[in-house]
Amino acid sequence: MRLVATRLVAFTAAMSALALIPASASASTTPSPEPSSSRLMACKVNANNPHWSKRGKSVIHKTRLTCAGSTPTTKIRCEGQLIYDAGGSPSTAASSSQVQTLTNTGSPVTYYTPEQGGKKVGWSGKFRGSTTCHFVSGGTVGHDKTDVVNVTAG
Repeated sequence: MRLVATRLVAFTAAMSALALIPASASASTTPSPEPSSSRLMACKVNANNPHWSKRGKSVIHKTRLTCAGSTPTTKIRCEGQLIYDAGGSPSTAASSSQVQTLTNTGSPVTYYTPEQGGKKVGWSGKFRGSTTCHFVSGGTVGHDKTDVVNVTAG
């Protein structure tokens, strides 16, 4: 079963500092922002099944991230794992940690595992992908993982 995570986060600007407050934070831990300084950003993490990339000459796992809201842009770090899962104990075949700037337009941004210039995975087998994304300024955006799929290299 695929998990798709969506997290709504309130951005609060106070005294020229930007604080990231989860929308579900309790009133005792949430500062009282000016109504005009309260901003919202909703993001969706969607991991695609691992597959062979002819261009990358590697098994890869893509994660697409979209955001919408009243904040014009935000920086998000996604950390991905491409996991070789042939039975027994699964092992990490490749990993990634990338920061990209997303706009509030809902246009998707793609994160790759392995990242460009990273370790290539050139063998066939059963793989699954997992990605967790965080706002660079603090706070979790979400997590998604794929099913185990058989991938034939080259």
